[in-house]
Amino acid sequence: MATISQYRGKWKAQIRMKGYPAQTKTFDTKSEAQAWGREVESQMARQQFSGSTSGQTMTVREMLQRYLDEVSVTKARPKDDVSRAKPVFAALGDYRVHTLTSLNLSQYKAARLLSVGPQTVIHELNLLHRAYVIAASERGVVLPNGIPKTRRPPMPKGRDMRVPPEVVDRIVASTESPELKVIIRFAVETAMRRSEIMGIRWEHVNLARRSVYLPKTKTDQPRTVPLSTVALGLLEEMGPEKEGKVFSLAPDSVTQGFKRAAVRARMGDINFHDLRHEATSRLFEKGLNVIEVARITGHKTLAMLDRYTHLDVANLVQKLN
Repeated sequence: MATISQYRGKWKAQIRMKGYPAQTKTFDTKSEAQAWGREVESQMARQQFSGSTSGQTMTVREMLQRYLDEVSVTKARPKDDVSRAKPVFAALGDYRVHTLTSLNLSQYKAARLLSVGPQTVIHELNLLHRAYVIAASERGVVLPNGIPKTRRPPMPKGRDMRVPPEVVDRIVASTESPELKVIIRFAVETAMRRSEIMGIRWEHVNLARRSVYLPKTKTDQPRTVPLSTVALGLLEEMGPEKEGKVFSLAPDSVTQGFKRAAVRARMGDINFHDLRHEATSRLFEKGLNVIEVARITGHKTLAMLDRYTHLDVANLVQKLN
């Protein structure tokens, strides 16, 4: 309850509630002070109080938008953050940054998991957390209860999908695009992501050293990918040119074209990203160690690398003999 007292001929209302700075205001009458106290306490209980004397008026929407404008734009794929921010804006944007609680995040997580997968929810929660960290460490936002947190939803088991050479051949034979035929085989040989393959430029291809430099990647970490004999031959067939993009197809066209070819080859459960799983597994089966494979694929953690790896048991048996 608000504390009401007389002060220099007026009535002073004081409110102290855990998680908020103390609030004080004076009025001409006791009834006005009491009404203000009830209203502010009610707003605090609903976690909607901004605090006129606390300086904490920033909303989650304002905080997150500033992060998008100042931090996300420096990333390789800023549109990803913009897309992930939309459901956060809709559900949590009107909260003040210092009143959003872990319970609010938990409820948001549960609601989102009804319509999207856990990886999507994890991306959204991580984005919000990064915005909070910047706001607290660099923008002077005071968080009496710290940054709100909730456990990330568990990820489902990774796809246990191998794409053996004969299946790759069937899919390649089922596409009518000469360029897509090359892209499919190149993906299996290099373990590159679709976006990385479609972004290759001749300026970054070194046929003499059998390598391709990727200045922009999903993880924002540039890397150089070595080329197998087959991958090298595929690029030599495409050019070489002095400059410009190696492949002309749009990323979405690659995905759609691959899916149509897979369906015609009666392998409709295979998607383009499965080629990266297959390529990663083949690198291990060739005898490369974890560090060497991660250097090629660009995986940042062993856990993520393990999700992409499905070793052939027959090959493991041979190593045990």
